[in-house]
Amino acid sequence: MEQSKNSQLAKKFIKAIRTIAEKENNLNNFQLYLSIHFDKWMEKFASNPEGLTAELESFANMEI
Repeated sequence: MEQSKNSQLAKKFIKAIRTIAEKENNLNNFQLYLSIHFDKWMEKFASNPEGLTAELESFANMEI
């Protein structure tokens, strides 16, 4: 069961990365955000696959 959940999250995670990579403004926004908040961002999201995936999806789906 856990492997299926991880597989689904991995697909969503990679899709978000691809989307961010295809949108230069989103990528630049993400980089700027991390340049200021990277340590706090990692503390909040790095230990939680669902949260990390949702956060990347948010940056990927922004209309900038």
